[in-house]
Amino acid sequence: MQQRTEHEFSVADNETLIGLSEGLGRFSLMVGVVGLALVGLGIAAMVTSGYGSAITGPSLIVLGLVAMVGGGMFLRARTSLDWITRTRGGDVTKLIDALTFLDSAHGVFRILIAAFVVARLASFVLTRLG
Repeated sequence: MQQRTEHEFSVADNETLIGLSEGLGRFSLMVGVVGLALVGLGIAAMVTSGYGSAITGPSLIVLGLVAMVGGGMFLRARTSLDWITRTRGGDVTKLIDALTFLDSAHGVFRILIAAFVVARLASFVLTRLG
């Protein structure tokens, strides 16, 4: 296999990638904290029976878990972006890898949220009909 030369990003490009990496880290942390808060709210709803429906507490817990897992999925893309700025050579390949991780995390997170919304709507309809 032949070794090929790849473009090495400049200092300004690396600063941009660091900013993007930090933004992904903040997003991941915020989504994880919101998920943790939702789990706590769900537990409180189950303990106090503060809502009219018995399914509210468990659904909040499931949504919180989905949010925590979703936030964690974006950490791999963040790590890949950090790796680009800390190493020499292969920057383009590493950027493509980071974008692939980001795309897959985004796709899985959307599917998880859509599945939760569909399940919640189905439970709402079943509750109203039953």
